[in-house]
Amino acid sequence: MIVAHLGNGASMCAIRDGQSVASSMGFTALDGLPMGTRCGQLDPGVVLYLMQEKKMSAEAITDLLYRESGLKGLSGISHDMRELEASDRLEAQQAIEYFVFRIRRELGGLAAVLQGSTPWFSAAASANTRGTCASGCWKAWNGSASNLTAPPTGRAHR
Repeated sequence: MIVAHLGNGASMCAIRDGQSVASSMGFTALDGLPMGTRCGQLDPGVVLYLMQEKKMSAEAITDLLYRESGLKGLSGISHDMRELEASDRLEAQQAIEYFVFRIRRELGGLAAVLQGSTPWFSAAASANTRGTCASGCWKAWNGSASNLTAPPTGRAHR
């Protein structure tokens, strides 16, 4: 099965026979999916650029990547999906689209790790991501998991 936690913090995990076999997470909470204020997957060259070209300190980069990135940094509006969905600004829509794109990308990778078995997909979405998860992420899959549904609670099931 694939389990997802989608909220201000976000991660996904492929589980086979009760054991985690792959995860969207990395060494720190910065890797993987974008979150409310954390960047998610990032080319390491970005850190070098910020240090060398922008002359940013380690502390400033830490603050940027942990507290000013993710949905907040992408949109320039908020880390809260409810505010982004209510906004008519292009930046809000683009941040939502990127969040859904990254979920779809991780879902595909984790499904591949399960080696073609039809994955069960279970998700918990916080209040600030529930609408987007229910309306975008699950319906967007359009593949072998197209039999998955997401009721208004944001929990997908088979």
